[in-house]
Amino acid sequence: MSSGATLSWNASEGTLSSVIQLATPLTGCSDGQDVNAQVAGVLAAHPALFQLDVSEWQLPPFYDCKFVDDATLSMPRRLLAGKPVARDVFAYWLRRVDGVVQLAAVNATYLPVLDAATGDTMTSCTTLTESAAATRARSTPLTATVYSQCNRTGSVNYTPRSNDTIGFLGDAAWSWQEDSGRVLLTGQRTLRVIVHPANYTSALLSSDARCPVPDGDGSQYTVGFDLVLDVHTGEILSVKPGLDCTVC
Repeated sequence: MSSGATLSWNASEGTLSSVIQLATPLTGCSDGQDVNAQVAGVLAAHPALFQLDVSEWQLPPFYDCKFVDDATLSMPRRLLAGKPVARDVFAYWLRRVDGVVQLAAVNATYLPVLDAATGDTMTSCTTLTESAAATRARSTPLTATVYSQCNRTGSVNYTPRSNDTIGFLGDAAWSWQEDSGRVLLTGQRTLRVIVHPANYTSALLSSDARCPVPDGDGSQYTVGFDLVLDVHTGEILSVKPGLDCTVC
C-alpha cells in the first residue's frame, strides 16, 4: 500500500495498533462523495491487514470529500461476534495532498472479526437472570451525593425496597481487556432501580439520584440508580445515581 509506511502490531489483540505515513490516495473521493465510505472501501480491500468487517462498525456521519483538508475521524464498533460491544475504536487521519485526499494514518484498539462459535460461548456465559440481579440490588446499599445549590453537603445510602421498580435496561454489552498475552471478554448488563415515591426522603430528593423527567415541564422527576453487573458472576461493577441526567 505504501513503501514508506510504518506498522505497529498488537500480538495479544491480533490486530494493528497504528499505521503511520500510509499516504494511500482515495481516488474515488470527489466532490459529493462521502469520505468515510471511501475509507471503508480501502479497509474492505485489505482484510489481511485491517481484519475488520465494516458492517460491525458505526461509520461517522456523511462527510463530503470536497471539504476534507486535514481531518481525524473515528468509528466505534457496534458488534463483536454478533453481540453489542463497548470497547473497540478505529480512528483514521485524512489529508489532502496536491488536490487528492489521502488516508494518511490509522490508530486503533480492537479485536479481529470473531466467529459464530465465540458468539455462542458469550451467550452461554450470560447466566445472570433479572430476578437474581434484582435480589442482589435489594441487598446492596446504593450511595448518592447530597447537594445544596450544587455544593456537596454529604451522601445518602439507599437500599432498594420491595415496592421499587427494578429491571434490566437494554441488552448485555461486552468489553475486553488484555491479560498476560491473552484477551478476557467481559459481559455487562445495566439494572435500573426506580425508587417508589413512597420511599423518598429529603436526602434523596436533594441528591444526584433525582433527575427531571425528559421532556417534562420541570415539575416531574424520578429518583433512581443504574447498576452495572457482570453477566456471568452477577458482581456489581458500578453504581450510577440518577436516571439519564447529570446533577451539578
